[in-house]
Amino acid sequence: MAKLFFVGLDGTEKSYRLQTHRPFTLGRDPGNDIILRDPKVSRHHAEIVFERGFFVLHDLASANGSYVNGKRIRVAPLTHGASLRLGNSEGRFSEELPTENDAIESDYGEPSEPPLPSDDLDAVPTSQHERVNLQTFPHDKLSAEQLKKN
Repeated sequence: MAKLFFVGLDGTEKSYRLQTHRPFTLGRDPGNDIILRDPKVSRHHAEIVFERGFFVLHDLASANGSYVNGKRIRVAPLTHGASLRLGNSEGRFSEELPTENDAIESDYGEPSEPPLPSDDLDAVPTSQHERVNLQTFPHDKLSAEQLKKN
């Protein structure tokens, strides 16, 4: 579960849960997903998009820039613990692994099956209980007939 944390003008930290299926906009304008009441933040300052397996911060040509880990960026992937600065607003990105109590959801919002154990290397699971037999190819040392004897 990915989250952004920003400290508000009153000194309290607010967290925002990011989702992979839609971008999140950040800025001063009330229409943004994350509203930063900071005069140094542009009305439409930045957006965070999930692409290629990462959350990525895109600066939207803001007047005062967007910074990730102290460097001014136009586009930057966010990694766990990354510090963010938009205007005078400080934030951080956290990508926590789900706990056992968290429901693992599929793309359709339904609980998914638990992951299969990784120690079963001689079969490839294709559905809940079906297994595919591995073939012996010509470059293998033993033929299929020799394997049947073992």
